[in-house]
Amino acid sequence: MVANNKLNSMTGFGEYSTLPPLEGYRITAKSLNHRNLEVQTMLPREWDHLDLSIRKLVSQEFHRGRIEISVSRTDAIVKNNVWLSKAMDAYTDLVRLQEFLGLAEPVRLEHILMHLSHERTPTSSSVDPKAGLAAVSSALLALANSRQAEGDDLFFVVEGLVKEVENAVQRVELQRPRSLEAARTNFVKKMKEIIPDVQQPETNRRIEEEALFYLSKKDNEEEWQRFRIHLTRFRQDLTEGGSIGKSLDFLLQEMQREINTFITKEAQPDVFQPAMEIRNTLTRLKEQIQNVE
Repeated sequence: MVANNKLNSMTGFGEYSTLPPLEGYRITAKSLNHRNLEVQTMLPREWDHLDLSIRKLVSQEFHRGRIEISVSRTDAIVKNNVWLSKAMDAYTDLVRLQEFLGLAEPVRLEHILMHLSHERTPTSSSVDPKAGLAAVSSALLALANSRQAEGDDLFFVVEGLVKEVENAVQRVELQRPRSLEAARTNFVKKMKEIIPDVQQPETNRRIEEEALFYLSKKDNEEEWQRFRIHLTRFRQDLTEGGSIGKSLDFLLQEMQREINTFITKEAQPDVFQPAMEIRNTLTRLKEQIQNVE
């Protein structure tokens, strides 16, 4: 039922008013953000036997989101049920009770409504399963179209943010050779400061410490490569589309972790600045991905 497109939003709304032979009902389907799929139903008594089937139908069509299915009676069915006759009977009973007790107060509308509120809701025959599920499917189709339309708009926002990240990545790539050369130069400089004291017994230990410090604190090549791998996978998933919200969210968490570590090890401003822009854009991107199915 749900047509393929690049992204589906988790928010949307759809409704359907039933037609003969099942007229007199309005079905609404509302979808909100949720980490997994959660289905809630609000059904009249004559629909209760369809609850499990409706939940199964929803789970076949959607993968994420809090989806609320509500079925309500319309004016048409109210006119065709026994409420009016019930109200007349209640009025008659109350008038007799008034006369029997010798009460002066007249019977008013609120007395009738209070009397009816203590009775069971007039029952209708159970809704035909085939007709009921077909009606729900129509409401779900409207919901799917709504989620798709919102997903189309969402895709352009996400696409724009990914391009911002990719542009900043290109700037990092251009500046990294200079950054690596600067780091090497600084390391050599430190070594030259130590080497004149080569006769000192502590020299070898200091050289080893500086080398270890450089490798552990300044070499961020592994973090950068892992970040690039995650970004490539993110772009692939975004291009393929479908129910990719969880995958994109996971990849974003990994990219944020890698870029944060990369930044802590980067001392060169020409690399540090675009890396910070990447981190900030990822934060904005994550907010949008929370809406993706």
